[in-house]
Amino acid sequence: MPDQKSIIFWIIGTVCIFFGTLISGSVEPAALGATTESVILAYLIGIILLFLGGMFWISAAVVHVEEE
Repeated sequence: MPDQKSIIFWIIGTVCIFFGTLISGSVEPAALGATTESVILAYLIGIILLFLGGMFWISAAVVHVEEE
């Protein structure tokens, strides 16, 4: 049975991955007023959130394996 810490890590990881895919998927480079810098920044934030969510999931999985 996972403890509360690993469950919280799973939830935080899920939220980070959700917002990372939401931001990366909704970038429209051809939109009116979108500059190159803003598009790059949006992709960068999305990728960072995806990596952060993955790290939370991996750390929760490691804690779960070490408990067994």
